[in-house]
Amino acid sequence: MTCGVSTAHRRADCAVLGATAIAIVCAIPFAFNLYTDENSAAIPMAQADVAPPSAVQLAAVRFAADVGCLAEVMYYEARGEGVAGEKAVAEVVLQRTKDRNFPHTICGVVHDRVQEGRKDCQFSFACNGSADKPKEPGTWSRAYALAENIVSGTVKLANQTGHAIAYHNVGVSPAWAETMQRTAQIGNHIFYRWAPRVAPAATANSLETSISVEGRTTANSALGAEDGI
Repeated sequence: MTCGVSTAHRRADCAVLGATAIAIVCAIPFAFNLYTDENSAAIPMAQADVAPPSAVQLAAVRFAADVGCLAEVMYYEARGEGVAGEKAVAEVVLQRTKDRNFPHTICGVVHDRVQEGRKDCQFSFACNGSADKPKEPGTWSRAYALAENIVSGTVKLANQTGHAIAYHNVGVSPAWAETMQRTAQIGNHIFYRWAPRVAPAATANSLETSISVEGRTTANSALGAEDGI
C-alpha cells in the first residue's frame, strides 16, 4: 500500500494490509490512492507492455485497505470499550461513507483532513502521533479480525448507534453536540446524528470548523486513545 500513497496518508499501518495486497500493488505499474474519494481510482502509467490490474486484484487491494483503516480507528478510538464499543465506532465510519459531507471510502473517512502539520483531523489518533507508537499485539489482532469480518460482511452491524455520524467522550461537552440529535451512549462514548433542521443546511465547509468525532473544534480540544479510551 505504500506505492502511490501520499506521505500524510502513510499513517495507515501497511503491515496489516497483508503481504498479498502489498505484492499486488507494488507489482502493478499503477498509482493507487484509496484514502480519498477523488483519487480512489487507479491512475495508469505509460507502460503499454504491462496489462492493467484485474477487477479481482483491485478488489483485493481495496478490501485490504478498508480492513486496515477500520481496524486502526476501532483500535485507537475504542480498544478499551469492548466489542460493542468498537462496533459502534465502526458504525460511525460506515455511516459517514454514505453521507455527502464526508469521503465515500473507509480510509477517506478515517484519514479525513490529515495533512502535514495539522492537528485537527477528524479522528485524533491520525494526527497526534498515536499511530506511530507500537500496538498491543493481542488487542490489535482482535480489532483487525473484527474489522475484517465487518468489511467482508461476516459480521453484520446492528445500527446500535442509530445512524450516528459523530461521537464524543463523556468527559467533554463540545458545542456542536447542541445542534445534533443524541442517539445513544455506548461505554464512554455518546453518539449523535444530524438533527432534522441541521442536515439540509450542512456543508463540508461548515463541518470542518464545527464538528469532529472526538469533539475537536476551535474551542474544544479532542480526546484521543490515550485520554482514557
